[in-house]
Amino acid sequence: MFLKFLGKKKIKCILLNFVIVLNFIYGCVVGLSNDNFVEELEIQPLPSGHVYTYMQFTTVWDVDKTPAQHFRYFPLSLGEILGRHSVQELHLRLTQGLWRHQKWGYPYTIAPPGAELWTWFKEETHDITKAWSDLTNALSGQFCASLNFVDTTNTISPRFSFLPQGVASESYAKNHSLLRYSALPREAVCTENLTPWKKLLPCNSKAGLSMLLNAIKVFSATYVSLAVDVRPICRDNKCTETSLELRLSISIVFEPPVSQKGKQDWSLMKLFGSGILKSCPLATRSTILVHTTSNQTLGKFLLSPEPNELIITSHGQDEKIYAMYDVKKILQSAEHLNIVASYKKSHVYWIIPPPIISATRFITGYGMEQGGIKTQLYNNHPTKSMKIVYLEIIPWFLRVYLHTLQMKTSGKALKPRGSYLYVLCCAFQPGKDRTHPYHFEIIATLPPASVTELSFQFDRAFLKWTEYPPDANHGFYVSSAVISTLLNSTRNCSRIPLHKSTILESLNDSSANYFIRLHTEILLVSLPTPDFSMPYNVICLACTVVALAFGPIHNITTKRLQLVEKDKNQGLFSKIEKLFWRKKTIECDKEETKKNK
Repeated sequence: MFLKFLGKKKIKCILLNFVIVLNFIYGCVVGLSNDNFVEELEIQPLPSGHVYTYMQFTTVWDVDKTPAQHFRYFPLSLGEILGRHSVQELHLRLTQGLWRHQKWGYPYTIAPPGAELWTWFKEETHDITKAWSDLTNALSGQFCASLNFVDTTNTISPRFSFLPQGVASESYAKNHSLLRYSALPREAVCTENLTPWKKLLPCNSKAGLSMLLNAIKVFSATYVSLAVDVRPICRDNKCTETSLELRLSISIVFEPPVSQKGKQDWSLMKLFGSGILKSCPLATRSTILVHTTSNQTLGKFLLSPEPNELIITSHGQDEKIYAMYDVKKILQSAEHLNIVASYKKSHVYWIIPPPIISATRFITGYGMEQGGIKTQLYNNHPTKSMKIVYLEIIPWFLRVYLHTLQMKTSGKALKPRGSYLYVLCCAFQPGKDRTHPYHFEIIATLPPASVTELSFQFDRAFLKWTEYPPDANHGFYVSSAVISTLLNSTRNCSRIPLHKSTILESLNDSSANYFIRLHTEILLVSLPTPDFSMPYNVICLACTVVALAFGPIHNITTKRLQLVEKDKNQGLFSKIEKLFWRKKTIECDKEETKKNK
């Protein structure tokens, strides 16, 4: 009755005014926020013949200027997790494969095999242990990963290795009790992790650079690493206001495409299975950078189409050249974008210059009684020494002997001096059974052109039979060791120029040092394992004994034996005779009935 009283024209006017008000409110809200979204792709042919691609999606959210519970480019699901658990910084890595430093150099974002998570919580967090447990469970559901297996037995609070990467005061950075770090080396990465990761993007995988992320092509590569980084950054030069930066990145190393007449020709279609058909309308900038420095020395190739711009960067004596493609500008006049690199000559596998610093780690000892871990640290710089921070995490079931810890360079033992002794003592935390792992941090200086060996011994613990995994004979994993240092050379390093990217590292400042972090191999250790097939054999034997022995014994002990008199009429011949006469009488009855009719 009320609608009939208003009339159709008045209802249309009310609805139209309501829509106008909503658009005005949305325009005001969007005008208040300076959120932006940038997507970038860097392609670098490696000397080993592999092709390294790094894709980065950066979202900057002005939290202070945005009304509460309003998310424009920043994903709502991730924003609620960060706010609910009082997260200051979040860094998550999901990796398949091992990055080969000696062949591929240093990537943009380094990660160990499996899953890695480290988080800085806010100072007002009451119970960090509970917040860490709730956060890992929430992220487990968000990214379809096994992060719910993160607990106190594989969680530590490093002192020097994982400092805040965003805006933080000096007192906050020194309070390592707000930091939690954990790694799951056994975590497998697949399309179940890639799909929710792509859903965090503003354009999902329907437009922009994310259209290249074909799961079949991605996970057939040699190395795949998904990364999620959240940190506060300065909004202006004076850093009076801060914004929240979300950086979603994926690193992929494709197999050498040299099967085609020995050439290393590659293209977006060959690498990812498709080109870029549509640009993301929400992206402020969408660019593709191709590393063309190798054209000056060896392995020259031609790019098609022609790049929009050439960028030259320098860091000391190191110079790098990039070919830049503006995706939005190109797709305005073309239906699709497919970058093709054609090499003039066949690929030549030459000697790859080693990076400045690298490391390798392996198990020592023999049998199940004695064991140890040895790490070899290589400083390949001919004249300069390198100062590093070495972090080692050992599970509680490997009993570490601290007095066996040794560092040797050219056969000479390095003894701690001055502050090194203080750092070594304060950074070591003994493990406790089923509670927390062993971990220690060492600050050391590696001499130039040297190989430093760090080793220690451990004993293997005996676990309870319920603590073994289903495939106990496969072994137990030990997470990677972490090495942190500063480099003053960009040799064997992958970096995007500052004035064309949101990455903070600058290559144009000849005096700037930049921070890198390395991860060694994960280790597989065998523990004393009982014969789990023995219960099965016992059950089979016991059941056989019961079936063959218990049945007859039960019959003999429970049944009574009684004599029964034989009846002559109950013999076999008598039964046959009765059956015969019965059939005969039935036939006679049938004949009589026919006669009567």
